[in-house]
Amino acid sequence: MLVKWMKMLLIVGLTVATVSLMILYLDITSAAFSLGVNFALMFWFTLFESQLKPKLNSTYFNSQPFEKQGKWYKKLGVEGYRTILTKIGWEKMRQQQTPIKKDLRAFQVYERASRVAEVGHLVIGGIVLIITTYVILMYSIKDALWLILFNLVLNIYPILLQRYTRPRLQRMIKKFEVTELTSV
Repeated sequence: MLVKWMKMLLIVGLTVATVSLMILYLDITSAAFSLGVNFALMFWFTLFESQLKPKLNSTYFNSQPFEKQGKWYKKLGVEGYRTILTKIGWEKMRQQQTPIKKDLRAFQVYERASRVAEVGHLVIGGIVLIITTYVILMYSIKDALWLILFNLVLNIYPILLQRYTRPRLQRMIKKFEVTELTSV
């Protein structure tokens, strides 16, 4: 247990060091910094999550009534965002990591992966928001535009996409569970 927590502490320390060095040596108002800090944080979060493997069974992940049909998400353009991800090949990469088969276990694994992705984007989006606030306060809102844009595209929309997809995944899981119960 101690080794696990030492690994976590090391990962957090390296994350802070990476972001600090990026702030020190890159122009914090540039597109390169904005993109780089997002991907660096994604790397460190993925490493952190793979070591910690949190349960992620909070009620936060339960769909809210307004989310069930996905109307708000459609109005916000989440389906268009999903189309873009499919066209750039992101969906193929995702399917290699968590392939969808028509069985209960596969849907459970995919549903958990959606929770991991959502938490990752929440954490990263929060950190980028802190950096964005700093840039707005110390420079200007114009200087923070790259941070705002990349946070929207790389974190906010992915969170919305996970929230949009999860009710359908949960319906499929329930359907498979009922099928398994009736076949036993």
